[in-house]
Amino acid sequence: MDIIKSLKQLADWDDPPAVSIDQRRAGAKAAIEGWLRTQTVTQYKLAPDKFAERLRFLVDSPHALRQGAYGWCLSAAFMQSALCRFPDEIVKFGLDLYTNGEAVLGDIDVTMSDAFRAFDYPAEIQAADLPPRNRDLYLAAHADWVVMAGFQEDVSSLVTLTGAIHDPPGGFTAGTLVDLFQDSGLYADVTDMWLADKRDRQKLVEALNKCRTHDVCLVSDMNRFGPAASVRHAVRLVAPPVFTANGNSGNPADTETITFQYWSWGFQPSGAEGLPFDPERNAFTFSMTRRQFAANVDIVVAEPKPI
Repeated sequence: MDIIKSLKQLADWDDPPAVSIDQRRAGAKAAIEGWLRTQTVTQYKLAPDKFAERLRFLVDSPHALRQGAYGWCLSAAFMQSALCRFPDEIVKFGLDLYTNGEAVLGDIDVTMSDAFRAFDYPAEIQAADLPPRNRDLYLAAHADWVVMAGFQEDVSSLVTLTGAIHDPPGGFTAGTLVDLFQDSGLYADVTDMWLADKRDRQKLVEALNKCRTHDVCLVSDMNRFGPAASVRHAVRLVAPPVFTANGNSGNPADTETITFQYWSWGFQPSGAEGLPFDPERNAFTFSMTRRQFAANVDIVVAEPKPI
């Protein structure tokens, strides 16, 4: 590395500057406009102009991505992270998926089945027993569903991409999310913290605070990260957590509280009204002891590439 660095200095070579997020957003929108001028065939029961309109919105407001009625939180956590950093890459993937039923992102190479392309998502949502607000939000997120399905196809989820609405699966692991980040080609390094490191307060604080510059996702068996065990869920940390010491316990890990804010779902479900909710970030706030957190929450840290 020192030899390469010296040669660069002698030849006056510099690494290419990283593309700013504003440039990426501008590039994404330009790609959408160019695509819209040539795309005339409706796919996935979703008109091209509606697909483009939603993609434009997500470029500027990645927090508005909606997981919808399907159990695709793992794909949603990845896609929301990548939208925040690389909207142009996600838009290109989405446009290719819509146009051809095929798309490539790094080592993610997907081909959607004819059954998926013919599936009537609006009819399925309309027929489901959903509160009107949820139904309308899911219908508005038709484009989100299409793009997330591409990532869902890549991770080979236990659930099918078409059919009746169902609960989230319980079979995926933090390693599945690590693979998705790595396979995308957008991240320089992706790690899943070991339990011993999560129990080390300094290492835990350092890892969670990386959400300022990295994408930090949490995976847990806990129902909406609450006290009742249910199904595995993946979320994205949106701010460094707050650590609060409680009392004079001889074992601080048992009593020190971690309060953390995380993006999930893309809107506030009625069943989660008891949790503090930030509508600007579509983010929930929850607290648990440091020991509970270390034992029950897996942590994935993804370092974006400067590309």
